[in-house]
Amino acid sequence: MPALSNTPILTAAEIGALASSLDALHTRTLKVIARLNQDVAERKRQIAERWKAAPGLSAGDLARFAEQETLASVRQIKDNAEAELDKLIKDAGAPHAQLIDQRQFYDSPAKVLSRAALGDPKRTDYLQQLQHAGPAELASMAQLAVSTQNVPLAAAVLSLLDRMPTKDRPHGPAEFALAMQMPEYLQVQEWIKLGDLRLQGILVSIRTFRSGKSNPLNTVALGLREKAIDRGVIGDD
Repeated sequence: MPALSNTPILTAAEIGALASSLDALHTRTLKVIARLNQDVAERKRQIAERWKAAPGLSAGDLARFAEQETLASVRQIKDNAEAELDKLIKDAGAPHAQLIDQRQFYDSPAKVLSRAALGDPKRTDYLQQLQHAGPAELASMAQLAVSTQNVPLAAAVLSLLDRMPTKDRPHGPAEFALAMQMPEYLQVQEWIKLGDLRLQGILVSIRTFRSGKSNPLNTVALGLREKAIDRGVIGDD
């Protein structure tokens, strides 16, 4: 039997706010990295200009001294940026952890539908009216719930389907809950994908700056995950 968790359940709006905070932090991270890269480029330009004009040295010596100073200067910029970059990662970690904790509550449409309309008298009335319903009547009520998006009716039907022997069910509970296309379930799936993607984008950007090398595979992977997010579901076209 799975252990019970004391993690508070958040609403879709609250989960969206967490994902939006990660989205904003990702934008800020990209601006920080762009500024640091600009600092590196400017330092390299200054060093190249200075050593190009140095008298009395061979071309080989000029190139070697310029390279040594450039490496030292770039390392200094990176070292000075460590605290700022570490803070960006830390700031992203907390909301991302909260976001991922919500997966246990939204990992199936049946879970979301089972919580819907709790305490609503209509759900209780439907349960009482349908408690002796057979497979054919439940199938009809399931279709009615899906067609009219009647959530209290759908929640009652789900409860009754769950109680029935598998062989007698006109629809599987998971199949039925998915057919309801619960906005809360659909939105949370996209918010979690967006928040997870933004954390990865932050980490990849910082890792690339620190190493001085980009990985094209990371760029492609992030791009594909970006395209996979259904912006229409979360109202961000």
